[in-house]
Amino acid sequence: MASSSQPFLTPEDRIESNMDTPDDEPKTSRKHAKSRKTRRLYTTTQVTVYFLAAWGFVSLCLEAAQRILTEPPLAAKPDPYHPETLALDLNICDCGTTIAEALSRDCIYDTMATAWLPPYCRDEELTAEFDRAGPGPEGAWSYFADANGTIPLNKTQMGELGETGGTFWASRNWHIAHCVFYWQKYWRIRKTGRVMEKRFDTLAHVKHCSRLILNPMPDHFFLLEVPVTMNSSKEIAA
Repeated sequence: MASSSQPFLTPEDRIESNMDTPDDEPKTSRKHAKSRKTRRLYTTTQVTVYFLAAWGFVSLCLEAAQRILTEPPLAAKPDPYHPETLALDLNICDCGTTIAEALSRDCIYDTMATAWLPPYCRDEELTAEFDRAGPGPEGAWSYFADANGTIPLNKTQMGELGETGGTFWASRNWHIAHCVFYWQKYWRIRKTGRVMEKRFDTLAHVKHCSRLILNPMPDHFFLLEVPVTMNSSKEIAA
């Protein structure tokens, strides 16, 4: 005799139990289906969030890379303290080899620089102040063609010496003033945007000026030789 799979049940209970079983199966199936649907929705939401986060990260990286590639390097930005960053026609203080060529380049003779300079290398306001800082009438400086100081020169005559690589003579006091005013010029270029001539933008010139100032002489007015040049972009011993 086959034993019942549900012992201790009366025949009526067995019939009722058998009648209830089919009704439970759809409920279980619906629960499983709902659970699967919830998991799919959760998974889809996760994937969407991850995708948007990844896309945002990639977009930020691309934007940063574009800024780096399009922004000019710091060293490439125009800076008068670094003439190599300026336009090629604005980074040298060269007026050619003749006065005619210098004039064609809009150069003039600058007494503080003892050189012909183009406009972007001149600090005309400072040079005018320098020309009024001497011991002579109205602050004039004295310039001479000879070491004995017997042949005076004017500005035009000094300028003409540039074409031949000539020199003139000026007092030691003039040299010290030249040094002091050139230190001012170097500081002022952050405001004026002028280019400092390579001729004076050297450690040799700084040391030369330091020796003059730190080693005072009884007579500041004895004469020293001064060269005149057409091209101040050459490094020379001061």
